[in-house]
Amino acid sequence: MTLIEDQQITELFISHNDALFKFVNRRINCPEQAQDLTQETFLRLLKQDKLSHQENLSGYLFKIAERIAIDFIRQQKRNNQNLIAIDDDLPSDKVSLEQLTIYRQECELLLKAISQMSTRNRTIFLLRKIDEMTYSEIAKKLQISEKTVQRSLVEAMLCCYRLLGNN
Repeated sequence: MTLIEDQQITELFISHNDALFKFVNRRINCPEQAQDLTQETFLRLLKQDKLSHQENLSGYLFKIAERIAIDFIRQQKRNNQNLIAIDDDLPSDKVSLEQLTIYRQECELLLKAISQMSTRNRTIFLLRKIDEMTYSEIAKKLQISEKTVQRSLVEAMLCCYRLLGNN
């Protein structure tokens, strides 16, 4: 087993992101969600400290994407099967004080990670994750290429992962 480095993830992203996106999109048939699942694929790979698939990382990457797409499709089917009418009079579950404290700590860490990003990465991250803009919409708005949007988003997500993953 060998350690995976951020540079390897970046190189994999640059060389395989488009093909991976198309691969996932063919399976789920939703471009916006396919972009998110493609990002999730790279994050899952990043979360692994050591890899036994070093000789074929691209194949392993597509295997991860396939599993994520299958999980997404299964979840969509469950959601469709479990649709019920919601009664407005039903009591809601309250979040425990402990869970609320955990959420607040995670939010603080996320805000710290966002504040440590470069201005461009922060802007792109917020446009994607908060404003839910597509890569092409962000590229048009900021007058940059979609590839630059993708690379900056990966850098931003790496920043979040480093800070949140260590706590």
